[in-house]
Parts: sequence; C-alpha cells; structure tokens
Amino acid sequence: MNLLAVYFALFIGMGIYEYIKRKDFEEFAVAGRRCSATVAGISITASCVGASATIGMTGLAFSVGTPSFWWLGSGAAGLLVLSTFLAAKTRRSGVFTLPDMAEKFISPAARKITALIIIPAWASILAAQYIAAAKAATALSGMDYSTALIGCALVITAYTMLGGQNSILKSDAVQYSLVAVGLGLALYYTGTASPVSLTDVKLQFVNEAFPMSKWTYFMIIVGGSYVVCPMLFGRLFSARGEKQAKQGAFIATAGIALSAVVIVCIGLYARGLAPAGTDADSILTQIVPSVMPGWAGTALLFALLSAIISSADSCLITAATILEHDVIGGSNTTRCRLIMVAIGMGALGIAASGGSILSLLLAANDIYVCGVVAPMFVTILAWGKRPINPRTMLLAIIIGGALGIMAASTGIKAYSFAGVGTSLALSVAALIPSRRLAESQ
Repeated sequence: MNLLAVYFALFIGMGIYEYIKRKDFEEFAVAGRRCSATVAGISITASCVGASATIGMTGLAFSVGTPSFWWLGSGAAGLLVLSTFLAAKTRRSGVFTLPDMAEKFISPAARKITALIIIPAWASILAAQYIAAAKAATALSGMDYSTALIGCALVITAYTMLGGQNSILKSDAVQYSLVAVGLGLALYYTGTASPVSLTDVKLQFVNEAFPMSKWTYFMIIVGGSYVVCPMLFGRLFSARGEKQAKQGAFIATAGIALSAVVIVCIGLYARGLAPAGTDADSILTQIVPSVMPGWAGTALLFALLSAIISSADSCLITAATILEHDVIGGSNTTRCRLIMVAIGMGALGIAASGGSILSLLLAANDIYVCGVVAPMFVTILAWGKRPINPRTMLLAIIIGGALGIMAASTGIKAYSFAGVGTSLALSVAALIPSRRLAESQ
C-alpha cells in the first residue's frame, strides 16, 4: 500500500509541477511543440503497450503460439506506415488535433464528424483502462475493488488535468521504464523455471488457432488504427519539428516490435508452467508471478499498472482536447481541464456500471477505423500535391463509419472490411487528377 501511494504521489507531483510552470493551451495540448524524437518515441510506445497488449497478448501466446505476435505486430506495421509516409506531414500541419487537421485538409464538416466519432471511442477505452488499473491496484495493495477503481480514476484524471501533455510525456518515460523492467524480470524467471525451449518452438505466421482471416483483421483494422490515431498524432504534434516526429515514430515502431517479442516469449515459456486450457488472462497475472520472487512479482504488477495508466492518460487528454478545440471551438485551458474532469468521471461511471466494456471497445475501433483512417491517410498523403473533392471525402467518412456501425452492432467482420474498402475507394476517388493543388487555389 505504501509503495502504491508513493507511485501515485510521483505522478501527482509531476502534474503539479507542470501546472505551476506552464499555463497556455499550446503547452497543455501539445507540450509547447518542443519534445525530442526519443521522448516522442518512448511516449508512443508506452501508450501502445497497454493492458491488452500485456495481459491479453501473453494469454494469446500461451493459447495459439507465435502468431500472437500480430496483436502488437500489426501495430508496429501500422506505425511503420505512419513513420514513413505521414509523420513529417502531420507535424508540418501545425494543428492541435486530428479533427483540426481534418478541417484544414478537408472541410469544417469533416472536423465535426471525426470529433464526434473519436470522443466516445476514446472515452470508452478510458473506461476499460480504469477497470484494468483498479484490478492491478487491488493486487498490489489489497484494497477493495471499488475503492481502487475510484482511486485510480482520480489519480489519472488529476495529474493529466494538471499538467496536460507535458505530464504525460514525463510520466510515460517513468511508466515504460517500469514496464521494461517488469517484463524483463518475467521473461528471465519464466525462462529459468519453464521446461520449454524457445529453439524447439515452431515459428508460425498463422496456424489453425490463428488463421489468415484473423491475421487480415488484425493488420487492417488493428494496424489501421495505428496509421491514423488521434492519440499518437498528439505526440507528433508535440515534436520539435518534422525530423523529430518522423524519428520518434520510427523509435516507437522498434519499441513496440521488441515489446511484442518479449511478451510472446513469456507466453510461450508459460506453456511449461500451466496446463493447457488454463484461463488465458491469468497467465501474466497469476501463473507468471507464481515462479517469481516476491519483489519481482511486485515489480511485474507495477509494470502492468504502468502499462495501463500510460494508455489511460493519453485517452483522457485526447478526448478532452478534441471536445474543447473541435466541438466547442475554443482553446481555453481552464475549460479543457473541466472537460477532462467530466470525461474522467463519465468513464468512471461506465466502468462502475459493470457494462460490457469489451463490446464498447470493439465497436469504437470498428467505427473509427472504417470511418476515419482511410480518408485521413489519403488526405495527408495528397496534401500539398493534389487537391481533393471535399464532398467525396466526407462521403467516405460517413459511409465507412456507417459500415463500421453495422460491423459493431452485428459482430460480422465482413462489414469492417467493406467499410475500410469503401472508404478507401471513395477517398481515392476524391483526388482531383487534372490540376495541381497550387493551380486550384
């Protein structure tokens, strides 16, 4: 309990420091646009290696083997595309948010629609992170779940509200350091205790438990969410320049890929420590700690909590800044902080309701990727080279999002693929080939 209190106090302290030192909206939303490539890369990595990528991916590796790499591997592939084609242009745009960019590149209507897609999606993800953080805090402190849920929500909301993006960038460095140490210890102790030899494990791209259809879904839908992501774009907007944004995205690509390899290896070693059919979600939270010394097990729990919080704070600031800047249309730091409190408490209410958070997450991801990713990807690529037809691009967002809603409501993934394909086709059709952008203005 004492360690957890010190841990939380550290981040609250970061928030208070940034609150006293920096006041304006640019500092709050994009950290004054001065962060280095290394800081941006570590922060992106920390935000991506969250609860699902640690607990869920370890269990998947235990169940299906090496194809589980694609849980985060698809994200690394998406980040590679982002790094290569979009990162420099994203920073060059000089905007504050992804919807802000949609207005600059497409139209004011595109800004409003993308904002209204992103806000509920990221608020839902925040609710899920609150639940996961509460479970980790309960394991660390022994407090009851309800108290842990409220405590984690208050701490995450408080330090993010106080310091904004500056707090997040600093806390992410600490949090990912703890994640790296915890996963490193888990890899060492499971490797020492397990009779499984990695040299004997068959390296598979896909298999019966993880077929090509699932790989395709991960690469297109999950990977697509990394190519154009309002949360990750926030780090690129915060970079010192185009070079730092691009290098930071490349650093994150390598960091996520390496994290994926480590997590998969832990899950494979666990096959020698637990019988087949063991609950996949218990592998990293129960089976792995059972072969570690007490201090190392505590370090792993802090690593899991850090992985969760580093995603939660990013979700919170993303939703709040978009609501303030793109829906309300202002740049008021005080109001943005109040919005953050409201979103944080709303997400806490969702988390406490016992509703199906997983279904909310899947629905949000389907709608977002189908409606936003392809249009913004094509638009950013075309910016400065070729003009676009705003009405056709807006149609791509609307029809893609509608098909995403169908996928989310029915669970039929064919609608997801149809949504991405349709929005991409319409986005390409929106390009005007006859004249150069300069001639059209």
